[in-house]
Amino acid sequence: MRKSDIDKILYTQLIIARMGEKELMNWWNTDIAFEMGGADFLKRLLGDKIAPVAAGEGILKAAYLKESQLIDEMPDRNSVHSLFCPEPEVYFALEVRMRHFKRYPESMPENISQILNPKKDWTSVEFSDLIQSEKIPEFTGSSFGKEIEYNIVIGMPELMLNLASLIKTNEKGHYVMSYYRN
Repeated sequence: MRKSDIDKILYTQLIIARMGEKELMNWWNTDIAFEMGGADFLKRLLGDKIAPVAAGEGILKAAYLKESQLIDEMPDRNSVHSLFCPEPEVYFALEVRMRHFKRYPESMPENISQILNPKKDWTSVEFSDLIQSEKIPEFTGSSFGKEIEYNIVIGMPELMLNLASLIKTNEKGHYVMSYYRN
């Protein structure tokens, strides 16, 4: 997988992960990326350069835990993948990329840096507007969430963007997972 594809997926994940913090949509019980939340503590602990990356890892982990809990309740869960629980090779590539940013924070793309900037007072609408998708993908609703059809032709970054475009329509305090099967 190309670095640019990994960065696109990471950017999409971080938008939804930041949007899901309790200060905004309250999908997971974190406020680690907000300056008045955990970001100030991380800054004092790790320094200006590493703290935003650590906050990013924290919110991604919170979102991962939420989705993995939902997936664990599903039948045929081994074939289910989502924005924060993608296929193993994608998950591993994202982990490696975040470790790279921890070692070399200056190499982080500007759009990802902006998402993780604790000084920016984001709103959920601003985060939602960053998810640029052509249209809301068709999905099948189930008691587990919104299932979209797996389409290898569009590529992994676009597939993840489709999942995110469905997630951004969720209500405050009510997380509905978007997923696909392969």
